[in-house]
Amino acid sequence: MEPNLEIIHDRMRQDASRMRVHGEDYDAALRRLRERGLGGAAWQDDGLLGMLTGPYAECTLLGVEALTGLSATMADTGDGLGRVSARVGEAEGASLTRSRDLYGEQWA
Repeated sequence: MEPNLEIIHDRMRQDASRMRVHGEDYDAALRRLRERGLGGAAWQDDGLLGMLTGPYAECTLLGVEALTGLSATMADTGDGLGRVSARVGEAEGASLTRSRDLYGEQWA
C-alpha cells in the first residue's frame, strides 16, 4: 500500500470532464431510444405476436427509465470529481501558506 495519497489535479479534472461527457452521451443514446418508440410496433403482426407487443413495449420503457438514472449519476460523478479536485487544491494551498507563515520557507 502506498504511504502517501496524492491527487494529480490536472488528471482529475480531465477524468471529471470525461465522466460528464459520458453521462451526456449516455443520456443522448437513451433519448434516441425513447424517440424510436416503445418497440414491438415494427413487427406489424395482428396474430400471435400481436399480443406480445404491449408487454414488450412496457418492458422496453421500464428498461429505458431504469437506465435514465445512470446517465445522471455519471454526470454527477464528474461534477463531484471536479469539486473534490478544486477543494483539495484550495486546502493544499491554504496549508502551504499557513505552514510558510508558521515555520518559514523551509517547511513549504
